[in-house]
Amino acid sequence: MTHKFPGKGKGLGRSALRFASGVSLVAAAAILAGCAFTGTNDIANPVTRKATWFSFLNADDLRTACDAGQADGWIRLVYNARYYDETRSFDLSPAPDGSDRFEMTSRIFGPIDVSSVDVTVNAPLGAFGGDEVRKTISRDDYLALTDALQQDGFGYQSRDGLRLNSNDYYWVAIGCSTGNVTLAAWTSASDDLGGLHFPDVVAQISGQTSPLPQPPSADAPKLPDPVYGGNDRKNDGRDFYRTVRGNMLR
Repeated sequence: MTHKFPGKGKGLGRSALRFASGVSLVAAAAILAGCAFTGTNDIANPVTRKATWFSFLNADDLRTACDAGQADGWIRLVYNARYYDETRSFDLSPAPDGSDRFEMTSRIFGPIDVSSVDVTVNAPLGAFGGDEVRKTISRDDYLALTDALQQDGFGYQSRDGLRLNSNDYYWVAIGCSTGNVTLAAWTSASDDLGGLHFPDVVAQISGQTSPLPQPPSADAPKLPDPVYGGNDRKNDGRDFYRTVRGNMLR
């Protein structure tokens, strides 16, 4: 389901935008696996991230705040550039001072050598710190991003069943407007990520100095099974995936 973003009000688009330590570390994090991410969690902490990554990726904290009417205009973007090589997140929300400005928090996770560490499908390792940048951006910058997202299908997609594989390149965008949450996803297994418009805007306004990792070209070999099938089985090793189910990731 997608939801309409009115053209008026702070945090809204212009033209009816719709949103739509080895074994001990692994053992400790495994105990915490499946915990919900909240605004008080330190996602840069490797143990916290291992335990809450799926919740963070699904923006459970944003969803809770949105249900309470406290997240209008909040957008979370996650760029998975092969999870163990590099992953980035970008959170944008209206400034708390009531101005027309917005706060953007961007983080870079990775890379790390995980060849000797076993990771279960329900607990991605995430054993690397996050390079965080906080920046205030203008409403025009925010609107440039939401317009680019809309141009790339945010709020108009029908991606139910799309698989997001940790060993692939993909983007997830989740936003809140007027109490409604919308999710969009793009993966190199089925999309030309190099042809998207919003990543360039993100790179320009995030404050991160290192360029975004380049996705595979559109004609590069695809990972198998980009869409979930009835005979699918999850990988019990270091790789993992999420599947789009409506406006949720499961």
